[in-house]
Amino acid sequence: MSPNTYPAPIYQALYTDDEGTLIGLDEVQLLDPVPSGRIPDLLPLLAADDLYLAYQAGLVLAAWGIEAGVAYLRHLVAIRIDKTAELAPSRLTGEDNVYDVIGEALGLAVLSGYDEYEITSSLTRVLGLYGECFFEGKLKSMLLQLDLPNLLPAVKQAVKLALEHGRSYQASQLLPVLAKYDRPYALSQASLFEGLTAQDARIAYNLAEMREHV
Repeated sequence: MSPNTYPAPIYQALYTDDEGTLIGLDEVQLLDPVPSGRIPDLLPLLAADDLYLAYQAGLVLAAWGIEAGVAYLRHLVAIRIDKTAELAPSRLTGEDNVYDVIGEALGLAVLSGYDEYEITSSLTRVLGLYGECFFEGKLKSMLLQLDLPNLLPAVKQAVKLALEHGRSYQASQLLPVLAKYDRPYALSQASLFEGLTAQDARIAYNLAEMREHV
């Protein structure tokens, strides 16, 4: 089902502000205070036959710190939904950015007051896919907003996995996150990534951002 054909209550719950103005799913996730009156409309959607609809409801509910939404996103990661469906194709590369989007929503759950230990566990699983799967930068930006030092080992491993899979720019995205939690380690990686800038000039931007955090 196309979003344009969703029933009005569903369309409004997913895409509009409190005045009914279209703002899009990303902005709905950021609504503060959480529009609790929408939750009863969104919860049943997690069991919808329309996978994309269920996924969107999961993103919104998780971002608002609702347990059922977090659990649904954890489920999508656990079953490796990227193997059977494409839910968030990148406009730039066409690769599925689904775990980057899920990671951002899980981070927003923390900002909404959700249990940090559980989200750290969930984000660790997401970071475990950082080499094999595509990440455009949403997770990186979210990790810079959060204070989850227990994620440091997973972030270090994610950088290694991305390099092993030939995703040097993607690996470099996490350099500022490394610098936030372990400045000496981040600096120790600088020369490696400086040598990779000839392959992808964008790496230089992440190196510069890393140095802003050391």
